[in-house]
Amino acid sequence: MAKSAAATIYSCSQCDAQHPKWLGQCTTCGAWGTLTATRAPVAAQNHGTHLRSEDIPALDTVDPTPARGTPSGIAEFDAAIGGGIVAGSLLLLAGEPGVGKSTLLLQVAHAHTAHGTVLYVSGEETAGQIRMRAERLGGASSHIRVLTTTNAQAALDAITTLKPALAIIDSIQTLSNPDLPADAGGVTHIRTLANTFLAHTKTTNVPTIIVGHVTKDGAVAGPKTLEHLVDQVAVLEGDPDNDLRYLRMTKNRYGPTDIVGVFTHTPQGLVSCPDPAAAFLGASSAAVGTATAAVAFGNRTLLVEIQALVVRTHAGPPQRRSIGVDINRLHVLLAVLARHGNIPLGAFDVHVATSAGIRIDDPAADLAIVSAIASAATNHVLPFQVAIGTVHLDGSIRPIRSIERRIQEAVRIGRTRIAAPRSTSPITGAHLTTCDHLRELTSLFRTEAK
Repeated sequence: MAKSAAATIYSCSQCDAQHPKWLGQCTTCGAWGTLTATRAPVAAQNHGTHLRSEDIPALDTVDPTPARGTPSGIAEFDAAIGGGIVAGSLLLLAGEPGVGKSTLLLQVAHAHTAHGTVLYVSGEETAGQIRMRAERLGGASSHIRVLTTTNAQAALDAITTLKPALAIIDSIQTLSNPDLPADAGGVTHIRTLANTFLAHTKTTNVPTIIVGHVTKDGAVAGPKTLEHLVDQVAVLEGDPDNDLRYLRMTKNRYGPTDIVGVFTHTPQGLVSCPDPAAAFLGASSAAVGTATAAVAFGNRTLLVEIQALVVRTHAGPPQRRSIGVDINRLHVLLAVLARHGNIPLGAFDVHVATSAGIRIDDPAADLAIVSAIASAATNHVLPFQVAIGTVHLDGSIRPIRSIERRIQEAVRIGRTRIAAPRSTSPITGAHLTTCDHLRELTSLFRTEAK
């Protein structure tokens, strides 16, 4: 006989794994003391549906127009999300506290009033606080409706009643629904709310942006299941000591995920950077331990300054630290530099950082990284300003995609002295230093680390 009462399950607050009984340690993620008791949802009976063949459309008869976004009016925001806000989409905007999420969304709300009413739901601030920020950013529009509540159902009812051109939920972690069996603020609760907003968005066709906080390890609180539910995930990042902010898409069902929007944080809000390609460059490239990489983000090329510091280790094993560069990739490049570049660094600490801390995954930055490290190790200024190419385990320097476009962008900005693979074709205005192997590159400066 079926049980009349709902069974109890234990969910992990870190990875959302479910267990039939309480354990001190989650067997999925290994975290300790993270299992909490919740009631298992009662499965509804599936009666199925009766569809006719004509109710299932052919792909070539489907209208693709709804999947095309409407520009919000914020240039870099639109560029990052793929052109504009798509009707019926659910976008998750994540970022660390104070990075500017609410500021950016209030600017998007103000710009998007050109397309109709915008609903701004806040569970963190009062309406007066939002009004003060809006006036600082340029004015409080009568087309922005503000609802301050922590009741998720109230937010859903407001969307249904207003049918706005855009709905903004700031933030999903502050909303709750007392009817849900899970504890408010817990992983299961947040995931259920996100699923509810997703279904509501698809039903009403109202594009919705929800704000998500970031945990101490940099992941979106929720955890990953929250990212899997939504249509788009945008992460606003930036160094607190720097005015630059960049919006990175990590998931996008309507466009590419490798485009970055660049902003400058000012007292008047986040301002779209007029020339993103040069935003991550320093005043001068003629410095020891400095090289510039031409990194591709979708169809956009950004020139990113990379700095390296090499100092002799005085105690313990040598330290390797990186900001913006994958630490595993750094270890590989150091091994290649020692083996094929004749610059052994086994007795030296190596620190590498990108300007503004922007994360770069493009293998085209390999040559710039090893060049910056070699320059710091030998105390020699590089004879070139920009380095473009991928470095392989055998020490070979090989070409990468769109190298001509990267070089042209560097020349446009004024960085004309460029190191590249030997197969690179001449580019007007560029003074190329070409080489096929890492030893050819490092032979340009003294190879004994000091």
